[in-house]
Amino acid sequence: MATRRVESFLVRIVVSDDEKNTTKQWHGRIQHIGTGLECRIDQLDELLSFISNHLRQNTAASDTTSSPGPTG
Repeated sequence: MATRRVESFLVRIVVSDDEKNTTKQWHGRIQHIGTGLECRIDQLDELLSFISNHLRQNTAASDTTSSPGPTG
């Protein structure tokens, strides 16, 4: 039987309106709502990595906790 879970993330992006600063136009934070874990991000790759790593960790944890035990 297939199971389903929902993971929620909050992404906050701060965009710089300073025209003189051409190197860093934005920065932000991502937070996993369920655990409260946060990470500062400066690139989209960091955002994707945070989400990907979190989902991979939770998938491994749920595989070990949701396996049926012996009956008897």
